[in-house]
Amino acid sequence: MAIKNGSLPEADDVMNAMGSLFNDVAQNLFNADYIGFDSRLTNSTTPNLKNVKYSTFTSDDADTNYGFFYNASTDLYETQDLTAITEYIIIEATSISSPINQNNVKSLQIGAGKWLIYCSTGTDAVHRAQIIRTLFYDNRIGNFTTVTSVQTSHANDVGKRAHKANTSTAGLAQLNYTGTFVNTATNTNCSSWSNVTPGHYDDTSNWEMPSATVLNSSGNELGTDMSADELSNPATCDLEVECSSTGGTAASVGVVILCVGDITWAGTGTNTDYFTDDSIPDMIAAGTLEDEGATPTSTLIFKDTVISTNNAIPVINSTIDATSSQVISVSANGGSNWTTVNNAEIARPTAGTELWRKIVITRTDLSKEDTVTEQAVKYSLY
Repeated sequence: MAIKNGSLPEADDVMNAMGSLFNDVAQNLFNADYIGFDSRLTNSTTPNLKNVKYSTFTSDDADTNYGFFYNASTDLYETQDLTAITEYIIIEATSISSPINQNNVKSLQIGAGKWLIYCSTGTDAVHRAQIIRTLFYDNRIGNFTTVTSVQTSHANDVGKRAHKANTSTAGLAQLNYTGTFVNTATNTNCSSWSNVTPGHYDDTSNWEMPSATVLNSSGNELGTDMSADELSNPATCDLEVECSSTGGTAASVGVVILCVGDITWAGTGTNTDYFTDDSIPDMIAAGTLEDEGATPTSTLIFKDTVISTNNAIPVINSTIDATSSQVISVSANGGSNWTTVNNAEIARPTAGTELWRKIVITRTDLSKEDTVTEQAVKYSLY
């Protein structure tokens, strides 16, 4: 109800009026944080605020993030357009050291210990190629700790593991790094993507599968549609480089291969069997995005330890589409109890010392890209 002259106001009316004031103060606080505080502050260049926690997302500081992508270039959290994603990998692991964001490939946490790896540009075949390139040639699979499951949406990749091999020379030499496939019975639709640099003008560099069948003699085919190169049950493969003079650009061949089982190598080069060397499981079939947890609901949680409190006013800045909805809630006892609250209005959660704020955005249209840009909370107002 509104506060009326001559009558005693409801407590919530008073506290929500304070919430309106804190909302305005928070906007000035956010702006000052972005441009840099220009005053003699008493707390080592940060404002000496009383019972206020805030963030402008200049770093990825959400304690829980399911379904949002943190955009470091714009300092915000945004939902992703998932409507065109048909090629993807689901990774289950203990943790991730840093999110993936390269080659148009992103990682999106969709649950506890569960990440969606997808590509946003190109055809389905390019999406698949870029994902494999990023995870296994660029070794972003190494961003994950203790991988327990790798699930693929691509039927041909079920049961496969990744191998990476390289060889190069800048000297007067001819080198071969020959691989022999252990499985030549059920290794159907064996795939490869290579990067070949001939080096000198009259030098030779080849990626061959099977050996003596050249698939690439010059150029970077990583991340491109190489489905035409798929083979069933090849016996061998070969990375071949030849230099006829010393100096200049090194002749090199690098390749990532998806196959069933092991490859044994002979000659000069290096290789990684991700199954044997890094304990990455063979790929299994993924469910649909909805089955895997890539739902229309995205969640951010920010956690702080404070003095005991049973009241708080959160301020959340967000931009959401008319087809989406947002729910803000507060917990003062570490998530055991949540109190739903309107933005910039008083919440009276169960008393505690773990002050958490939760923002949940639910989309009815998965193409909409909603954003959360800043958050703040004032607590222990009385």
